Amino acid sequence: MNKAPPLQNDKGYLEQLTWLRGIAAFFVVITHIIRATEVNYLSQSNYTVPSFFYSSDLGAFGVLLFFTLSGTTLYISHTNKSTSVSHFYIKRFFRIWPAFAVSLLLYALFQPFFISFYPEIQGFWIEHQFITAYSATDIMQYLLLVSNVSGKMGLFNNVYWSLPVEFQYYLIFPLLIISLRYINVFGPLLVGLLLYFIYTFELSNFVDTKIFMLGFSFCGGVLIGHIYALFKKKETPLRLPFATSILLSSFMLASLITNSIITLPDIPIISGIWNWYILLSFFAVISVLFGQIHLPSLIQKVLRISGDISYSAYLYHNIIIAILVIFCIQFSIKDDLQLLIVLLGTLAGTYYIANLSFTHIEKKGIATGKKICSYLQDSIKETY
Repeated sequence: MNKAPPLQNDKGYLEQLTWLRGIAAFFVVITHIIRATEVNYLSQSNYTVPSFFYSSDLGAFGVLLFFTLSGTTLYISHTNKSTSVSHFYIKRFFRIWPAFAVSLLLYALFQPFFISFYPEIQGFWIEHQFITAYSATDIMQYLLLVSNVSGKMGLFNNVYWSLPVEFQYYLIFPLLIISLRYINVFGPLLVGLLLYFIYTFELSNFVDTKIFMLGFSFCGGVLIGHIYALFKKKETPLRLPFATSILLSSFMLASLITNSIITLPDIPIISGIWNWYILLSFFAVISVLFGQIHLPSLIQKVLRISGDISYSAYLYHNIIIAILVIFCIQFSIKDDLQLLIVLLGTLAGTYYIANLSFTHIEKKGIATGKKICSYLQDSIKETY
């Protein structure tokens, strides 16, 4: 009888969650490629992208999968390490902010180039993020990760909306840990319900209320991580024999929902497409965390690498798409050839620049966060 590979190695690194993150990033990139190529920039008309591409038009689902994975991996990491709240925030800040700040600078510098070569504004998807004027205040709000509180949404790079949401979920992570300690599994559910309550009854003055609307994704991810930690302590951990089917079914149902092939039931709290995406993201994470999913070695290696660089890929793919769109416009390339160039060029270009960012920015940011925490820890020891 073949034994399943270990769920976790000595460092607490969960490879299956890493390659699932790579799939989530792929969904986001494909969705934006579709949005950028389903129009003809030269004749101001639509272009019909081959229908099979729309089966992978799962960018919104991919973002929810990111939030769920974030909650799960943070909790599992928390159980494997003893760290203070201050050290937690220092490490998370240096994990996400340096790469984001560098990308923001590049997007700001890229805007004049895009405007110079892009034809007149036509209302297409790609335009707002690269054409809308911005101020020093806007840049500061984005750098402080508060653009969803009082800033202008959609500037520079349209994926930036999720970054302040992600960091603000980090702020409530200690609350989720405390809730688990005192009311167990009901804690994250109640916190998620509270966030959704704030969204439903419009109790916040945020310019973008997705942090409240999507709170169940992060809270549910933490709960999944908690359940995994409980079963990991037992001699016979929970195993899902049909995990591959569950994973593929979650992707398929998300695709059917996205393309309006199935009608969503109107159920309290989980009604609406975003909430169904959250529910399906739970099934996807549970399937890879508790299941015995065996991928071909080459595919698993590619997905693992994609997962490692997924954050930088998330940050930079839109600038690659924009460069390729400008290229197609300048050389009067349209329709099928435009789609092919943008598709292949984006995948290759994003992989290259994401690797550079991961190696030279993300890794150094992570190392800096660890050094600062180590220095603070040593200073405390010397004090006592």
